[in-house]
Amino acid sequence: ALTDSVRARCRRADRHRVTCGAPTSRAIMSEYPRDGDGSPDDRSSPALSGRSEHQEEPAMASTRTTLTDSELATLADICGRDADELRAELHRRPWLLQELLRAPEAVEAVRDDGLTVVSSPFLLFAVLTRLAADELLDVSWVNEWTGPRSRLPVLDVEPLQEFVDDPARVLFVARLLASFVAPASSPIPLHATDPWELIDWLQAVVPDDRVTLLRRLGDLALFLAGVHPDATGDHPLTPRQAAKAGRSLDLTADEILAMVDPASLSPGLDALEALGARWYTAAREEARDLPVVVLDVAARIRAARRFLNHLTDRYLHPYTPTFGLPA
Repeated sequence: ALTDSVRARCRRADRHRVTCGAPTSRAIMSEYPRDGDGSPDDRSSPALSGRSEHQEEPAMASTRTTLTDSELATLADICGRDADELRAELHRRPWLLQELLRAPEAVEAVRDDGLTVVSSPFLLFAVLTRLAADELLDVSWVNEWTGPRSRLPVLDVEPLQEFVDDPARVLFVARLLASFVAPASSPIPLHATDPWELIDWLQAVVPDDRVTLLRRLGDLALFLAGVHPDATGDHPLTPRQAAKAGRSLDLTADEILAMVDPASLSPGLDALEALGARWYTAAREEARDLPVVVLDVAARIRAARRFLNHLTDRYLHPYTPTFGLPA
């Protein structure tokens, strides 16, 4: 169950919302490319359909994402819709998903525990990431991590706003969070949450599994820096950790030394950002069929980490510093 603080924030996060059955807003439709007759071009929009497993096809600002049958049924139940009809409508109007995630029914489901990490981890985090993204679009400053239990207001919000302006990147973050609640089957005989342990398996698996591990290493680096900055941010990598990470990516000696720079104000975050971006890039280079959004996030790894910091402080592990956004 989410904390009372999260529920309270959900009650107040009512900007830009429409009901599940409301017409698509012109503002939402304008976010996506259109074809010659002015209608949304489904070839470049994030289409959704109900399927038995997650699939993602390459795209940049318009990743094609699917909902599982279970997720689609849960979303239809929240909205009071028929699942088959909703599937068809999402196929015709893929941008509608963003409106459904903003809808009062979805937020109420989170607040009242009708939507939980048990019933649907992805939909839960999709609603929360959508709320956090909409919140960032309307602010002129954000709280920035400066140390354990320490935040300071900064005006550098444009990179965050650019990051969340693309629904594909916001959904990527939701999928990432859900993957740590309900992990997919692993190619190795353990569900490692320690990147240094996971690195040891890279040379012991077949190429396809190596790609899976590289992607997971990127996820782990972003997760640790984004959700647990107080535990990782001010701790530089040990020389052994830096050397091991360097071998996994064929880094130069200078690149390895940069990850143990004691002069950095946030050595842990800097190292995890650098490694996360490189692991994501390596995974995409070894498997061109991975979603292009992986490279997109890798190129914006600091903004992705800061977005997760904001999301965590607001909704996952609520923390309000002296100079904070109003609770």
